[in-house]
Amino acid sequence: MSEHDLFPFAHEWLSDMDTSLAANLEKWAASELMEKRLELKEDYAGLLEPAMRKLCLDIGLQRLLWPEAYGGDGHNTPAAALTITAALEQVARGDTSIALLLSGMWALQSCMAMEGKENPEACEAFADLFASKDTLAVTSLVLPLFRDEPQAHAKLSRGAWSVEAKKVRPIACGADAAVFGVYCSLDGEDEAGLIALPGDAKGVKKGKALLKTGLAASRNADVTFDKTKAPEGMCVARGREACRAALAWLYLGVSASNVGALFASYEILREWGDNRVIKGKDQVFKNNPLTSAVMGEVAKEIALDRMLTYNLARVLAAPDVYGEAGGERNFVTACMVAQQVAQSAEKAIGNAMEMMASAGYATEWNLERYWRDTKTMQLCLGPYELAKMDYARYFYQSQAR
Repeated sequence: MSEHDLFPFAHEWLSDMDTSLAANLEKWAASELMEKRLELKEDYAGLLEPAMRKLCLDIGLQRLLWPEAYGGDGHNTPAAALTITAALEQVARGDTSIALLLSGMWALQSCMAMEGKENPEACEAFADLFASKDTLAVTSLVLPLFRDEPQAHAKLSRGAWSVEAKKVRPIACGADAAVFGVYCSLDGEDEAGLIALPGDAKGVKKGKALLKTGLAASRNADVTFDKTKAPEGMCVARGREACRAALAWLYLGVSASNVGALFASYEILREWGDNRVIKGKDQVFKNNPLTSAVMGEVAKEIALDRMLTYNLARVLAAPDVYGEAGGERNFVTACMVAQQVAQSAEKAIGNAMEMMASAGYATEWNLERYWRDTKTMQLCLGPYELAKMDYARYFYQSQAR
């Protein structure tokens, strides 16, 4: 029994393959990251990139959702929502920023490769990348910074899109992107689209990597698209519902990544509570009423966050029961779950840090890194106050904006 089984969820939703993959990724996190973390800390070249290559290329997670017909593993059905949740919990336990990279990649793949909705032109164009066993398919999403207002604009002419944007900020990986998913306003249309562009396409200009507080594997940068061309079929999501479906998958990934960060924090807190003795009382910290109350509160947040995340995964995994991922109800649900879990993770890890005092803030304990990562990852979800307006419009038919 894994210690993570202490936190219950509807595990009958998982296949044998899902549980086997999660077990293998738990070992990957231990051998490729956690055992080396004290020495290498957040070293990109020495620790993070080799771990990503092992994960995406050798284990093959970048091929997981890619269709078999285009060189992938063929798990490109909605049921993969449960698979990636189980996977991301373990990946984020090792490193939250790597889990975020996978979340963005799978969100883009869900637009172009999902069974029954495959985009043959896009699958053919990106098959060499996503099915590769040599090249990391680092994916960067350029999403709206404010409401549904895109940062980029695209114009269709003679069967090709021309994408323009100046110094836009992706949610992650702008400096290293092998492929961009750019949310654009479409010239002459009322609705937006998500256009897939190679990272080395003509007109793509990546700025210098930004200094950030967390998410070390995500080397982000402002990006300019100067009349960058793409065939018409590279608009892999067109219209409000299709774009929101991609966001729903991204929000699921962010939520599962936060659960993984909470798992790692639980392990750190448990070890601290088991081994630290209160001076003069000969009492371990976990047996003290005040500290045990805080530890219990942290465990409660983890348990509830995990159940929320798997319930969202189940909704996305069964469109025949719950409707399409981009439908209003499911999109709002995904947004609510992701925001709730993100805030809960920040609170729980923050409380653990405060209780552990100097150990909580010390880099060698790693707890402060998980707090930085979860806090930084909230930026992927957009402003919470605006999300509340989405909830009000859905539940109360509010006209507030």
